[in-house]
Amino acid sequence: MANASLHNFRNSWRIKFLGGSLIVLLVCEILLILDVVSESLYFDFDIYSEYHGIIEASAVFFLGLTLIVLGADFWRLIIENRQFRSLLGIASGEFLFILGGKFTDWKLSVSEREVALLLIKGLSIQEIADIRETKTGTIKSQCSAIYRKAEVKGRNELVAYFVEDLLSGESLSDIMNALPPQVEGANS
Repeated sequence: MANASLHNFRNSWRIKFLGGSLIVLLVCEILLILDVVSESLYFDFDIYSEYHGIIEASAVFFLGLTLIVLGADFWRLIIENRQFRSLLGIASGEFLFILGGKFTDWKLSVSEREVALLLIKGLSIQEIADIRETKTGTIKSQCSAIYRKAEVKGRNELVAYFVEDLLSGESLSDIMNALPPQVEGANS
């Protein structure tokens, strides 16, 4: 719980900092547009012409500062993206490991393993037959053998068997603990 509140605190400050950076960008953009317009049309704004050097130096400084802030956040997002991709790879690999273990327990043949994996992915009998370059009758026969060996009634129960393991957190608990807490209101 404390970890979640710390995460929310960091997130709120990051959002405020990024919002402030966008405001700085907007103000600097307006100042630079005024500068270009005044120099192009030979039109002087009293306050702008009096403090021209200071305003331009400030704009350049704050643009540089904003570039650093946005660059740092961009870099953080790249690193976070790599971490999530790595976790996704681990989770996918572990899921395939679980599938392979169950397929071995059920003593599925190589062909039945392929068909079972395609069934779990959600492909139709016809799509599986097309991929495997065989007749639908052969696939139906293999599906019946898979369901019998797995002691399930059909595709839905086969998929539910593995989804239940995923949702219960078996074997994936280490990965789930490594994920950052969800931001409040993200799914609302």
